[in-house]
Amino acid sequence: MKRVGVIGAGKIGGSLVARLSATGNFDLTVSDVHKEQLEHFAEGYGVETTSSNREAAERSDLLVVAVKPWDVGRVLDEISPEIKGDEKAVVSVAAGVPISAIEGGLPAGAAVLRVMPNVCAAVGLGSAVVAANESGEAHLPEVIGIFRHVGDVIELPERLFDAATALHGSGPAYVALFADALIQAGVREGIPRDVARRLVNGTIGGTAVLLKEAGARPILARLRVQG
Repeated sequence: MKRVGVIGAGKIGGSLVARLSATGNFDLTVSDVHKEQLEHFAEGYGVETTSSNREAAERSDLLVVAVKPWDVGRVLDEISPEIKGDEKAVVSVAAGVPISAIEGGLPAGAAVLRVMPNVCAAVGLGSAVVAANESGEAHLPEVIGIFRHVGDVIELPERLFDAATALHGSGPAYVALFADALIQAGVREGIPRDVARRLVNGTIGGTAVLLKEAGARPILARLRVQG
């Protein structure tokens, strides 16, 4: 059974723990600074918890660092003594923190991977891009397999991460803004809010399936013809 540690039980880290624990295929350890978060995962998901990031690193073969970007340096300082060679992989999901910066906080030769998921991981329908340093390349299949529990994962050169994050990281906010505008327009025309919400949610959900099957241009062409 693969030993996986998750440092930071927030939206991304917590979603990953919830999905992985449901499979029964992972020996999971979660660390977090918030006691209530640890209690939630210990009681609700039956995983090992600790307030010590170093202890989480010691217990794990693969360690997911799921903290805010400004906390990454502190976490790396804490776990660094437990990272020896390239057998224990460190995976970061922190936005804007490049692999080179993570390598700088760990012993030479450490296996480092970077994954950029989006908020849709919370419902298992996220999308993510992944890249690795030379030592981390051997861990790519395993890391991709782990993050596929919360959505689609695509290997991409790290130099394209900022552009990818603008697409899939910020994308849900634009879709939500568009949905809210449609709902508000329906309400202004007299449609009850709950009905407008159902109509818009169904429209966006159905369109997402059509986009996946056919792409945007065929849908636009079909609607132009119908119009």
